[in-house]
Amino acid sequence: MATVQERIKAMERAGAGILVDQTLKKLVGFQLQKYQRQAEAVQGQLAPFEEQYGMSSEDCYRRFLAGELGDSADLIEWVGLYENLLLFQDRMETLQAAAEA
Repeated sequence: MATVQERIKAMERAGAGILVDQTLKKLVGFQLQKYQRQAEAVQGQLAPFEEQYGMSSEDCYRRFLAGELGDSADLIEWVGLYENLLLFQDRMETLQAAAEA
């Protein structure tokens, strides 16, 4: 079975490199939009925790990892949500870099 890279190279050899590039740019754009929506949804879920505890999710995460906050169910949920946000942000940065290349 051909890999993605092999398929792309075959399309380029067949003279369809521009089509491949345009298609990939569209796919990158769709994925960026998907991750943006997911990140926004997670940010909405983080807001009540930040308000309740009076600190940013970033501060909570840092302090949680340093062992300063304990391990209550609320904190575990909050940290899990924040890790999801970090994952979406990382994926968006990766795709943004690919879109600009």
